[in-house]
Amino acid sequence: MKPTLKSTRLLVVMIFAALAISCSDDGKDGEDGLNGEPGTANVIYSEWLAVPAGAPATIDGTSGLLYNFAAPEITTGILETGAVLAYLRFSTETVPLPHTSRAGGTENTIAAYPALGNLKVFRFRHDGGTPAVPISSLVTIRYIIIPGGTPAARQVNYRNKSYEEICALFGIPE
Repeated sequence: MKPTLKSTRLLVVMIFAALAISCSDDGKDGEDGLNGEPGTANVIYSEWLAVPAGAPATIDGTSGLLYNFAAPEITTGILETGAVLAYLRFSTETVPLPHTSRAGGTENTIAAYPALGNLKVFRFRHDGGTPAVPISSLVTIRYIIIPGGTPAARQVNYRNKSYEEICALFGIPE
């Protein structure tokens, strides 16, 4: 029985020796990097989208035309903590929504409302008249989704920035 105990001890010593050698220090750890601001890798933007046919709708007692754009990236999380920006492009001009202009001889507003999986664009007349002027087929719409990130990031008012500033800030091709 003694030779087996001796063999077991020798085996245990060899295992510990092998572990000690294999776990030796390979060198110094590098310095920790600086913490940067929350990144923008998760910002999502659509292509410029053609405007579909509008459907008559009433929102908060206001009649107008409603245009729906499928946007599966607009999730519950985005609605709760993120920001969804929408822009209208006509010819070479890009403007944020909501946008008010004179069309069909009356003041009109085009506004965007993010919803789960959808961006709703609503055009209505200020005089309450109907029908609302349809959005021209020459207009395109783009949305930009900015996840909430940190509480400080959610406090930034992106609506105070121009389209060009938003594109530059997040590296979005115009």
